[in-house]
Amino acid sequence: MRLAHQTTGAQLIGATLIALVAGCGVEQQPVPTTNTAALTIGVGIAPGQGELAGIPSTVRNIALEGLVSFGLDGRAQPRLAESWEASPDGLVLKIRLRGDAKFHDGEPVSAAAVRDILVRLLPDAMGPASADLREIQAAGNELTFVLNRRSRFLLESLDQTLQKAGDPPLGTGPFRAVSPIKGKDEVEMLANEDYYAGKPLIDRLVIRGYPNVRSAWADLLRGQVDMLYDVGIDNLDSLRPSRQTKVFTFKRPYAYLVILNEKRPKLRDARIRRALNNAVDRSALIATGLQGHGTPADGPVWPFHWAYDAELPRFRYDPQRLSAPLRFTCIFVEPSHERIGLVLQRQLEEIGVEMTLKEMAVDEGMDRVAKEDFDAILIDVGAAPTLHRAFLFWYSGSPYNYAKSSSNRVDAALDGIRRAADDAEYRQMVGAFQQAMIDDPPAIFLAWGERARAVSTRFSVDAEPGQDILRTLRLWRPAADKPLESSN
Repeated sequence: MRLAHQTTGAQLIGATLIALVAGCGVEQQPVPTTNTAALTIGVGIAPGQGELAGIPSTVRNIALEGLVSFGLDGRAQPRLAESWEASPDGLVLKIRLRGDAKFHDGEPVSAAAVRDILVRLLPDAMGPASADLREIQAAGNELTFVLNRRSRFLLESLDQTLQKAGDPPLGTGPFRAVSPIKGKDEVEMLANEDYYAGKPLIDRLVIRGYPNVRSAWADLLRGQVDMLYDVGIDNLDSLRPSRQTKVFTFKRPYAYLVILNEKRPKLRDARIRRALNNAVDRSALIATGLQGHGTPADGPVWPFHWAYDAELPRFRYDPQRLSAPLRFTCIFVEPSHERIGLVLQRQLEEIGVEMTLKEMAVDEGMDRVAKEDFDAILIDVGAAPTLHRAFLFWYSGSPYNYAKSSSNRVDAALDGIRRAADDAEYRQMVGAFQQAMIDDPPAIFLAWGERARAVSTRFSVDAEPGQDILRTLRLWRPAADKPLESSN
């Protein structure tokens, strides 16, 4: 069966504004079977968020899982897939599913059911790399992927969350929604009694929407909310002092970028685009624009990836004044990005560049990008932790290549990663990709971000350094010495 690649403009815009990343993973550790509490999660809905963001995004992140997930190092970790093995020529990938996993409606997670979902998902998920996949075969609890050509990006695409059609979303995660979620300002989720890794210690979740983060935080302090889903870097320092809460930050595989429209004559010269990158003091930008919560993006490769090398070529702070003045307009659609934009604006002034910032509504800004009617756009994109994510943004003709940049060297390097026969060849082509992007940059690379969640001290949280605490949500439990006084 051949998988045709079809992507609508609405899907592309939506994917920018909500996570590209898959649903949360789970730690497979034995836990007691006794459940003792309910937990209320406050979700501050930001202005301009689409219908898939806010509560629906939060519920899906908890309820849905993929065959694999990826750690900070970009290595695949088993989830619904128990194990996998590629043939020596790389043209066949066999995946054995867990034998004890069920969908929320009680149906076993069979290879046939997963295949039917993946046939719909993978064309968009893989982008141009979907041409590598010939067919998916299903037998019992084993999936067989037959490829036309070797492709490392197939496995890197299998973190797509598996969901049966309908509302509420039916997945396999540790909690399930008990009623439709579309258009709701509060959704209830119950512990999955049949969860393959063990029933959660918490019986019930309530996902409650708020008009903004601060109103959700106020209810957290009153004991009416137990967790703030996303604190927001802008609020992090002002909210941290409370002794009633604990804030957990984690690395977010999203890069803050200024995507440049190379079709504009003033931005066509690669030397100018390199000069713009070299004018950025990324450490200072993070300190001021992100309040210290970020990692410098001195190139397109996620610095925590297993194939990243400290010796890779990178952008270095080396401001050189341009021989002629340069003026361009940079639009942004997320209000919190203005602070970063202002820092960048001041830094670019040092080399004779006048960058005008212009805020737009999401629909207007993304429509301008789709029509290529823009100079530059400040945005954060999910371009990690795998190199397949980078492929989706920078390969010619890829669905998220918003500026429609095209480089034979970049394409050749990404194809080299895609076809790599072993890790050594993969590493070599990662270096070639980074070098090609440094030489002919399609964007100004700024920083990799962080995210923060806050939890009441009434709950004990199993936290892993640098990782999202939602990965261990099923292991959370009431703190032994803290009374539960929430409204639930």
